Amino acid sequence: MKKMLWTVALLLGTTTLWAQCLGVGGSTSSMRPEAMAQAAAAGVGYVEIGISGKGTPDEIREKALHAKQMADRAGLKVWSCHLPFSRQIDISVLDDSLRRANIEFLTRMIAICGELGPQRLVLHPSSEPIADAEREQRIRNSIASIGILRREARRIGAVLCIEDLPRTCLGRTSDELLRIIAPYPDVMICFDTNHLLKEDPLHFIEACGNRIATVHISDYDGVDERHWFPGKGILDWPALYGALMKAGYKGVFMYELKNGEGTFDGMVSFYESLNDSSRAKE
Repeated sequence: MKKMLWTVALLLGTTTLWAQCLGVGGSTSSMRPEAMAQAAAAGVGYVEIGISGKGTPDEIREKALHAKQMADRAGLKVWSCHLPFSRQIDISVLDDSLRRANIEFLTRMIAICGELGPQRLVLHPSSEPIADAEREQRIRNSIASIGILRREARRIGAVLCIEDLPRTCLGRTSDELLRIIAPYPDVMICFDTNHLLKEDPLHFIEACGNRIATVHISDYDGVDERHWFPGKGILDWPALYGALMKAGYKGVFMYELKNGEGTFDGMVSFYESLNDSSRAKE
């Protein structure tokens, strides 16, 4: 679903807000130490580490720990980890034996994340494609799987956040995503701004409110996910930022961009302009 992505973040709070975060979505091995140092120098302070689903658990753990070591050297803190996803690693699959195997694998991945110390874990509620005839059962399967994995997230001191997804994936609207997490008050939402193809993002924020516990920031054309730098697509960023603040969001402003989209300085400057504009209206 997502190719190589940079994930850059900025901390949000209720008082003075300063740009201070960086993260990597996809393969963490693609981020060189000098790039992390450049990000920190630009005012970035946090990283999202994407956990690879490829290789043996020992190999995956080694890559994850290497990413954490590079972040530590650059002075970047781990805000979140993105759990593996693919058409094979799908918590909603109809085959119960395969679903149980996926839950077991993700349980091992969450344990690896525990060594990185994230505050948030991002999880996809499904893969795709999903036919209309099987959607209801896939929703029930996703709900059941999340019920197990949330306990593992709690075990490492992290909040499990289910991400909104595009096209035929589960969680493509606020109604569906809120239904998926409804049985679990401790499970929250990762709001990806460029995944909504069937709902206005401002309506999504209003509907989900304080269940949004982390974000993936990028722009798009409303036709499909693009992971463009903000301002390149159709999103009204001052309105979107204001809606997040009204909803009480106090997490990290986490960019998730395609390679080549934007610079670290540009990402920090864009966030600061949104923040300054929002404060001027208060």
